[in-house]
Amino acid sequence: MAEEMMLSRSTFAGLSASFRARRMVPRFLLLLFLLVMRASGALEIGKPFWGFDGHVRQESFNILSFEVRNIGGHAFDGDLTLEEALGVGSSQAPYVRHLFLAPGTSQWVQFYFHTGSYTPEWRLSWTEEKGGVIPFERPSSAVPATVMLADPESPAIRNVRMPVFPETLFPPTVSATDALHAVVLDHSPRWDPPRRQAFLDWVKRGGIVHLLPGLNGEMPQFTEELAPLNVTSDRTTIGAGLVVKQKVSRSEITLNWLEKAGFSAPATTKNNDNGNISDLDAMLFRKLASATKPHIAWWLIYLLTIAYVLLIGPAFYVLRKRDYRLLLAGFVATVVLFAWIFTVVGRRGYGEKQIYHSLAIAHSLGGGRYDVSEWIHAFATTGDNYRFEHVGGSQLYAAVSEGETVRGAVTLGKESHFEADMPLFSSRPFLHRGVLSADDLGVEIQEWKMEPNTAKGTIKLKLNSVIASKVIQARVQFGSKYYYLIPVAGGLELNPGSEQNAQAFFGENNNYYDHGPYYGESGDKKAAIERLRSLDKLFIAFANNEPFYFRKGTITTPVPPERVRLFIYANAPAGFDMKSDKFQSGESFVLYVQDLTKP
Repeated sequence: MAEEMMLSRSTFAGLSASFRARRMVPRFLLLLFLLVMRASGALEIGKPFWGFDGHVRQESFNILSFEVRNIGGHAFDGDLTLEEALGVGSSQAPYVRHLFLAPGTSQWVQFYFHTGSYTPEWRLSWTEEKGGVIPFERPSSAVPATVMLADPESPAIRNVRMPVFPETLFPPTVSATDALHAVVLDHSPRWDPPRRQAFLDWVKRGGIVHLLPGLNGEMPQFTEELAPLNVTSDRTTIGAGLVVKQKVSRSEITLNWLEKAGFSAPATTKNNDNGNISDLDAMLFRKLASATKPHIAWWLIYLLTIAYVLLIGPAFYVLRKRDYRLLLAGFVATVVLFAWIFTVVGRRGYGEKQIYHSLAIAHSLGGGRYDVSEWIHAFATTGDNYRFEHVGGSQLYAAVSEGETVRGAVTLGKESHFEADMPLFSSRPFLHRGVLSADDLGVEIQEWKMEPNTAKGTIKLKLNSVIASKVIQARVQFGSKYYYLIPVAGGLELNPGSEQNAQAFFGENNNYYDHGPYYGESGDKKAAIERLRSLDKLFIAFANNEPFYFRKGTITTPVPPERVRLFIYANAPAGFDMKSDKFQSGESFVLYVQDLTKP
């Protein structure tokens, strides 16, 4: 990409040769020119690396990694911006990351961006001094990756026969690991605490770790946050994840070897015949909009608009020869009066309150920590530039839109947030992904008498009383079957005879269409809220990679016999609220997901 780099060394060499050959300027002027050019600063951008194996996963947050080198004569202190190559008219807000880079140094930079049902082209730009713009080729999409975590510069990596991901680039948050299925590891990586915690969270979420003997022939030993990986058996579950000890070297293990050992890559499915949801994000935003949209008397606003135009235009034109002081006072009074009337009429829907509704899927990480995927729809009664963020920092955001340019930007890093310019009486949908803290589910298994794939048995669970009081629906997956749970005092109990296979469970009077922007979304606010309360099976299918409802997706595998997967659909806790004194939390629902191991 040398020809795309601005003010590169080749540029200086070419200019110097040209000036020497023609001898059209004195040498000291040439030297001065070159010094000024070098002092202006320049960035050299390395080849982009998408995801964990060169691919991205659709409908997920993904990683883009590349090396940045400062070849200029002074420090670079500015912003890098990643945006869709369409520029004006793009359907996603740009991502911004601040970078400080001393002269002659380099640094790996990562962007966490969202890919929806299609994969766009991207471009990188920066604005300090001369600035620059570099287009990136459209990344290809694939299933979640299986890679070896290692140092790609190490001599020992030469004999590896499977994809390698640089361990130093492992993201510091589990929310950026949706495109990672399994890793192969033969040593303990030298990570900082955030990356150690992110890796352990990824395992608890369902990641698979294949441990290999190191150069000394011994299994790696882990410390601090990674200590739970020091398993004693050859196959151990950690949360929803799995740690497996393999007795082969890094030069012997391949993707084919793993497949023959029973660890095949995730499969994908196209469900064109039955699946009806092609864009889950857009469909959920439409459902949220039907609950967020205020009930405004538009007929009255239209009449007021006509009256306002007639008064400001023809009326004042006819009276233009009257006393100008009275006309000016009348003009100002008319503008102020109608501005107040429009504000009152427009705000009537929510009692002059700015509000947002949200839907979320929260995978339990233990200790009251959750990996949260959230769809948020905010409505503003006052035009302004709003900042949306959550407690904890290092959150991921994406603002997507259908057919319009998103006026805003997502800032990445510790102070991550989404900033949007929202006009008067407008709404803004956006995605949020991050680790949040709230009341722990506090699940305790009081009784477990189940046989795989049978309708007979008993499961009794105790829940945190705060969570138990907010439960709307509860289900449990055991093997390849789904069961209903009945709320009882302080917990949940298996509903006898409620066993259903996936086809029956997801096909039971649940059709979620997205054929049009308003299809099936009619009715008042109460009806809209009821639709949001009935989305539990849709979220279970999405969280569990079940192919029902969706035209394409990743095929799931049954829950192992020693575990059950608990799904609780409930009112969202206060810990999931945004940090905002300008918006109130409205109706918010969450699907909790947690794997339980048989006692």
